[in-house]
Amino acid sequence: MPLKAPIRLPRHLRRPASSFTRSLARKYCGGSERAARRRRERLLRFLRRIGRGSSFLLSEFRVWLLIGTTVVLLTTATILLFAPIFDVREIHVRRQDPRIDIEEIQQILTPLFKQRLLLITKGQVASMLQAEYPDIERVEIGKEYPSSLIVSMYLEPVVAAVTIEEPLVNPSTQSGGTLAASGAYMYVTKSGIFVASPIKLTSSLPIETLRVTDWGIRPQNRTRVISPSFLQMIFSARDILRTDFGLVVKDIVVYLRAREFHIRTNRVTLWFDLTSPLSIQFQHFREFLKNLPLNQVKEYIDLRVTDKIVYK
Repeated sequence: MPLKAPIRLPRHLRRPASSFTRSLARKYCGGSERAARRRRERLLRFLRRIGRGSSFLLSEFRVWLLIGTTVVLLTTATILLFAPIFDVREIHVRRQDPRIDIEEIQQILTPLFKQRLLLITKGQVASMLQAEYPDIERVEIGKEYPSSLIVSMYLEPVVAAVTIEEPLVNPSTQSGGTLAASGAYMYVTKSGIFVASPIKLTSSLPIETLRVTDWGIRPQNRTRVISPSFLQMIFSARDILRTDFGLVVKDIVVYLRAREFHIRTNRVTLWFDLTSPLSIQFQHFREFLKNLPLNQVKEYIDLRVTDKIVYK
């Protein structure tokens, strides 16, 4: 049988309770369950109101933060792109090689003045310099705001010194006078670029000397005078003669138009060309040494002919 719902006592049956008694009841009994539930509900309603207010304020803060950030970025971009204070006014060139002429580099980069420093790229600077310096390995740039551009150039290392001879001065010896480029030292880089320097250059590796004997060879500074493959073949032949045959290389003569080169050693001169591979020419040389001692050769061995070996 279900219990009836509780009801309050009539007023005339209630025992009067003092305020002290009520405080003790609240302290030790915690009040009724309904009162506690009401307190929890009031607390939850208060927290929900606080949460709704916080969410609204947070969403408003995000909107204004996004607007402020956009305004700051647009203002900064406008100043960087259009304010004349960020135009290039100074170009500093850091010399990495004695061949670099700082005044000439600054003259080449003159069109960059009055351009926006922010918009200048390394590729743009490199393309301008490579037109005058084809032997550039790489270019590095730095920017010092508001208006300074720093350029660092790295050139190809020189691999050989060059002397150019006039072949008709002394036909009996097949040698002639050396043509100097206005008293400058002449070199060739690893990619075959001819460079003239007013001072003698140094390198971490020994620099070979190439004597170029050809008709009408007047190379201009910073122009290609010999192909990289031609250079590689010359140095490969030199190294093989040193390591495999124990010969000391004294001189290298290059004939550009004939596409051949002669290497004079301490015992004999060897003639090579680009027509046949270097390995085949050295194979002929080894076969020659099997049949004839090297001390019987007085002047040269011609390895250019594929079907026979000519010597003198």
